[in-house]
Amino acid sequence: MKKYLILFVCLAVSLPVRAQSLGFLQISSDAAVSGMAGAGVALHSYAPIDNNMADAALGTETLSAAASYTLWQPAVASGYGLIGVNASYRIIPKLTVALSFKDFGSPSYDIVQADGRVTGTFKPMDLAIGAGAAYQLMEGLSVGVAAQFVHSSLGPEAKSSTVMVNLSAKYRSGGLQAGVGVNNIGGNISYGGDPYALPMLAKGGVAYSVAGFTAALEAAYVLKAGLMASLGLEYGFKDMLFVRGGYHYGGSPYVIPSHASLGLGAKFSGFRLDVSFLTASATLGNTLCFGLGYSF
Repeated sequence: MKKYLILFVCLAVSLPVRAQSLGFLQISSDAAVSGMAGAGVALHSYAPIDNNMADAALGTETLSAAASYTLWQPAVASGYGLIGVNASYRIIPKLTVALSFKDFGSPSYDIVQADGRVTGTFKPMDLAIGAGAAYQLMEGLSVGVAAQFVHSSLGPEAKSSTVMVNLSAKYRSGGLQAGVGVNNIGGNISYGGDPYALPMLAKGGVAYSVAGFTAALEAAYVLKAGLMASLGLEYGFKDMLFVRGGYHYGGSPYVIPSHASLGLGAKFSGFRLDVSFLTASATLGNTLCFGLGYSF
């Protein structure tokens, strides 16, 4: 059997996120949430499966669709990127369903034999395909559940798949929003050796909006990894132009590291364009996320 020398810059570089397996699941594919340092569990989001599936039942849209691209850690290494596609549809007034797709790509590397010969290249890839539903139990209160199929391919002979579940709840009253969730509930994943745990996390947060300003606070604990917390701020001018900022705290090397965020957004006739920029971090500096969405 051929022996492969897998020189993963991606495991050393992206690591804060990949130190556990499938760390890309911690990254939101909503550029607006990214601009508020990831504090999305209590906010309305175009990516409900990422942030809080229950939120979709409390929105006003019949149909929502969005796509995003994140240029991940360009200050450290090139070639890391996250593609996200999300859609939701309100079947009846109290029931909304959603679909999601995430693809985290890494740079290609050489396949090196035991004698030093390079016999080809391989491009690692992680993807997640999800489906979820949210139901409004009563005025302002909803619950959500989502399932995701995840496939990870680190090498020609190092591939694995699994299924996991997200559970969430959301409350909204006037300008106050609150959300809780448990994400990535499932079994381990194995690439042929010892199994790796999924980055299961429990999170909760609150947000409050008044006079165009929104402040959001979120805390999360990643099992066997550590604590994270985010504070995000947004100002919306006539619900058309948005300015965002925030700070994310990562309490260990195995979660998304500490960083500051900046963001801009524009909304008109159902279309929405958002961009976020991460800074003040040696590993996440210059990370950019672009998002385009439409809803009615």
